[in-house]
Amino acid sequence: MEVIDCVNMVSKSFILTIFLVVAVQADVFDQLTQETRKIINESLIPGAEIRQCTCEEQSECVKEMKDQAMGCVDTCWSKFNAISKKPDELRKCFSDKDDMLATLLDCFEHNADSCLAKHEDKKIQPVDIDKMFTLGVERINKTSSKMTKTLSNSIKKIVDTIGEFGLCVKDCFIAKNKPDGFCFDKKQCQPLIADKKTRKSLKTCTKKIDFKKEAGELCECTVKAGLNELSQYCPMLKLIGQRGGRKG
Repeated sequence: MEVIDCVNMVSKSFILTIFLVVAVQADVFDQLTQETRKIINESLIPGAEIRQCTCEEQSECVKEMKDQAMGCVDTCWSKFNAISKKPDELRKCFSDKDDMLATLLDCFEHNADSCLAKHEDKKIQPVDIDKMFTLGVERINKTSSKMTKTLSNSIKKIVDTIGEFGLCVKDCFIAKNKPDGFCFDKKQCQPLIADKKTRKSLKTCTKKIDFKKEAGELCECTVKAGLNELSQYCPMLKLIGQRGGRKG
C-alpha cells in the first residue's frame, strides 16, 4: 500500500538517522506512529472517492514501487561521498539491515487489512501519493534536525547529508512516476488506510525489532565505513541496546 511504500522509500533515510536520535529521545517510535498518522491524514483528498484495491493489485503495486525506490537509492547513494571516503562500505552497513526492514514492512502489509480478497466496487477516500512521499521526507528531516540541535557540527553535517539523500530519492521516485502516474493510478484503485488499524499495525510491527540493539551495531559499522565522528556515541548506543534487551 502507499503508506508501506512511503515507509519503504524513506526507511533508508530513517534507518540512517535512527542510531543518532535513539540516544537523544527514547520515544522516537511513538513519534513515528504519530507522524505517520499525520502524514496520512494530511494526504487525504477531500471529497474524492476511489475503488479499494484487491490484495493482488496491492501486491503488484507494492513490488513495482519498491523496485523503483531501490533504483533511486542506487542513483542517490553518491550523496554520501560528502561524508565518507568509503561510501560502498557504508552502503553495506545498511544493506545488511535489509532483512530487518523487510520484516517490518512485510509485517505491516499483512497486518493492515488494507485490501480486498476479490474485486468489489467498494469506494474509499484516496490519498495524494505524491504529497504523502513529500511529507514523509520533510517530517523525517524536521524530526532529525530537532533532535540534533545540541550535537556537534560534524554530526549535523551527517544528518544534513542524510536529508539530501532522502530528498534525492523522493525526487527520483516521483520523476519515475510522472509520465504515466503511479501503479495505483493506472489500476484506478488504492488500499484502505484506516487510522486505528494503521496505528495498531505500526505498534505491533515495530515491537518485533529491537531497534536499540540494531542502532549500536549500525553505529560501529558506520564508524568502520568512515563516519569517525560517530565513534563517541557507539558505546552509549550499545549500552542502551543491552538495557533494552534485558527489559524485553
